[in-house]
Amino acid sequence: MDWSGEVVRNELGLSFFVVFVLSGVYIAYEILAEPRGGHPFGHTLGIIGTLLMVMTEVLYSLRKRTTLLKWAGPVRYWLSFHIFTGIVGPFLVLMHTGLHFRGLAGLSFLLTTVVVASGFVGRYLYTALPRTLTGVVASRQEIQAEAGALQAALAHFQAEKPAQIRQLVARLTERQTHRHALLTVLGRAFYQWRYRRQLRRELWRLEQLETSQRQQLESLLARKRELDRQIEMLDAARRLLRYWHIFHVPLGLTLFFSVAIHIVATIYFRAGLFN
Repeated sequence: MDWSGEVVRNELGLSFFVVFVLSGVYIAYEILAEPRGGHPFGHTLGIIGTLLMVMTEVLYSLRKRTTLLKWAGPVRYWLSFHIFTGIVGPFLVLMHTGLHFRGLAGLSFLLTTVVVASGFVGRYLYTALPRTLTGVVASRQEIQAEAGALQAALAHFQAEKPAQIRQLVARLTERQTHRHALLTVLGRAFYQWRYRRQLRRELWRLEQLETSQRQQLESLLARKRELDRQIEMLDAARRLLRYWHIFHVPLGLTLFFSVAIHIVATIYFRAGLFN
């Protein structure tokens, strides 16, 4: 069994499980000590959380943009690690604050919250990219090649069929164009469900086809529409991801700049573990 693949597919579940466990630790911490950032235990949580956040930003970028960590596994594994540390790290920082948000530390945590929320948006956009069976993002050429093969299969199916069936197939393979990229990504499940419903309603009215032929035609048309949607989704998701990076990356840099100032001030004023 591929345990690494299971972890990759369940990084959110694992992240929230760890957050749940840490919540129990925080409750015990609140009972046994005053929850504040200056407490040594809380300060340790802040250090660990900050290190995880730095790992979130640095390691994934190194793996994605350089060859330094190419030996350490596929990029998709590092993306899962990026998501895990990007959730657990900020939660540790939240525990470190003792739910007191004042001054630069409060501003840093506000930026952290925005960056994490932006990360969830980025993950959603990333999951919108069509993939192959191995989990790799599919290329336009791969999708178009399969779509061409399905079009040939549909043409073969229609051979010597009545004109009513050919007209129906032509109508059901028509594709709406110029839909906004945001609607394409956000409405992907709805549009697919709506087409499936229309497809079944139209096909089961045909009395010229046997049940097995209807099922075959439904499968071909559904898969053809799915591939057409994937081509549209590939363009839309990549366009939105470009805009998302313009927002997310500078915000992340601002966050780490404020965190650096907070760390320097903590050392300078000898707070927490530096007392």
